Amino acid sequence: MSSISALLSVQDAVFPAHPFSGVLAIAREQDWRWQEMFPAFADHHNNRISYAQAREGLLQARYRGGADLGLQSGARKALPQLGQMAAGMRAQPTLAEALQFGLDYQLIAGSMVHLQLQAGPQQSALLASPLFDDAELQDFLEVDHLVTAINAARQLCGGSYPLVRVELRSPPGAGLTAYQQFFACPVITGADVSRIVIDNQVLQMALPEPDAALVDASRDACQAELSALGVLGRQSLLCALTALQCELLSVAETASALGTSERSLHRLLAREGTSYFQITEHIRTGRARQLLQTGLSLERIAEELGYSDSRSFRRAFRRWTTQTPAEFRRSLATTGLR
Repeated sequence: MSSISALLSVQDAVFPAHPFSGVLAIAREQDWRWQEMFPAFADHHNNRISYAQAREGLLQARYRGGADLGLQSGARKALPQLGQMAAGMRAQPTLAEALQFGLDYQLIAGSMVHLQLQAGPQQSALLASPLFDDAELQDFLEVDHLVTAINAARQLCGGSYPLVRVELRSPPGAGLTAYQQFFACPVITGADVSRIVIDNQVLQMALPEPDAALVDASRDACQAELSALGVLGRQSLLCALTALQCELLSVAETASALGTSERSLHRLLAREGTSYFQITEHIRTGRARQLLQTGLSLERIAEELGYSDSRSFRRAFRRWTTQTPAEFRRSLATTGLR
């Protein structure tokens, strides 16, 4: 990424109507006067809106629809709501490749959180993490997008799509029953991150209409659409800084790599409601959890994360998670990826 201007901001008009289709359907059913909630979409000349424009309408919808609005809205969406990338997903040879194609171009479909497929030896997980620091909407958006992803996967493979379990950061407002019925698997709350755990054999399920030529054509079309938005590669500031391994760099080094000044970088982070320290701590936490799932020693993990010794890493990890690394590893025996 050659320029800081390519990073996604809350002011960038990049979100189409697709991610709002579930909420808008509920608004019409309940007569919520959706034109007043989302005035930008009432203007037919607006094909895309910014997160800042969408936020007020989503907050109103969540207030009116209750804590389970994410499940309700996500359940009303599926593959047709994923935009240009849907054709490329349908043409993939396996479900895993279809999901990854969708994740590569999720911004085209208006993804308002970042979905990532984390691979494990026997099981993998579809993780949801925030694009923007927005505690009021994060839980709703995570559930909405994970439910949408499962609807799309079920459509791709003809309805049969068994899951191992679902882990959510916050408990559903109306209890677990509706969530368990939709996902058809155990649902756990109070997790560090919201994710869906999937057996790798399920991910390798063959899809009925593989077409390599269509995949190439869809990829070209998706890349052109993504470039036209002015957002290159990954879709968020967090993803860009993660790719740079900014937790191992100074602010000056990171700003230089992004082609901007330290002052501009600090200003952009402040505009997005975060700081360089918060970003690096977030990245270190995620990398630490991943590394602790391997057989690496604490000394090696500390080195990988830029700490002087394992003692410093242990103190930091406990500050982040309230657990020691040893306690976290023990918890993986029952809740982690195998």
